[in-house]
Amino acid sequence: MSSNSGWNGPGLDNPPDSSPTVAPQPLSTPPVEDPPFGGVEVLQIGLLIFVVPIIAAPFIVVIVQKLFFPHLTFMQVGAKPWVLLAPQFIWFAVVALFLLDYTKAKFHQTLWQAIRWNWPSHRWPVMVGIGFITMLSLQGLERLLPLPKNSPFDQFFNRPLDAYAFAFLAIAFAPFMEELFFRGFLYPVLARRVGVGIAIFLTASIFAFIHVFEYKAWGPVLIIFLVGLVLTAVRAKTKSVAASFIVHAIYNGVPVLAAIVASHGFQHLEKLAQ
Repeated sequence: MSSNSGWNGPGLDNPPDSSPTVAPQPLSTPPVEDPPFGGVEVLQIGLLIFVVPIIAAPFIVVIVQKLFFPHLTFMQVGAKPWVLLAPQFIWFAVVALFLLDYTKAKFHQTLWQAIRWNWPSHRWPVMVGIGFITMLSLQGLERLLPLPKNSPFDQFFNRPLDAYAFAFLAIAFAPFMEELFFRGFLYPVLARRVGVGIAIFLTASIFAFIHVFEYKAWGPVLIIFLVGLVLTAVRAKTKSVAASFIVHAIYNGVPVLAAIVASHGFQHLEKLAQ
């Protein structure tokens, strides 16, 4: 009988597969945040939003003084609220338009999708409640901290028009700008790198740090750090920048609305000093 008869054993046509079994690869854990942009882009956006206006401010004051107020000193012109606010509003609008176009062109999605704006349609009462609780709690803490006698925003309460400009700044502009960057751009990139807990702490720390130059005192900066912790935790829990914006606007807005009522629509600003 030929050795090539093809018989390989009793009842077997083919030998068993002796190759080692490959174990299935475990599925990798998806990142807690997966933003389309990277750390370098976030750094560049931060420079555009916060650093460029600071660098440009002295030049703007000089130009305004030469053109409109040659009889006033540099400091007097710089103290006019609209001289500082109007260029910031315009510059932020320019940056926002750039980001809208950049996000669409590079990532093929809207800016709101990229930053996870996500209006919390069924969580509005919760967000409002968090804003109220945060405000009341930290106002109680403020009584225990050494706070400066003068606020950097006192100049906004010399005229009703300036006071209304401050109200818009506090309730709408500042919360939107800060939430867009800190909770929309910065937090998700940090969370992807270091995890949620550390990202919340780092985001709140940087958020507080940029206010050091305004207050020049550790008491208000500590309060802002705690506010930042709450805002970033809300963003992390809800996956929504709109949610942290609502909390931020409520936190800032309630005292401003109280000031409007107390001063009869900013018509009696002297009542706010009592």
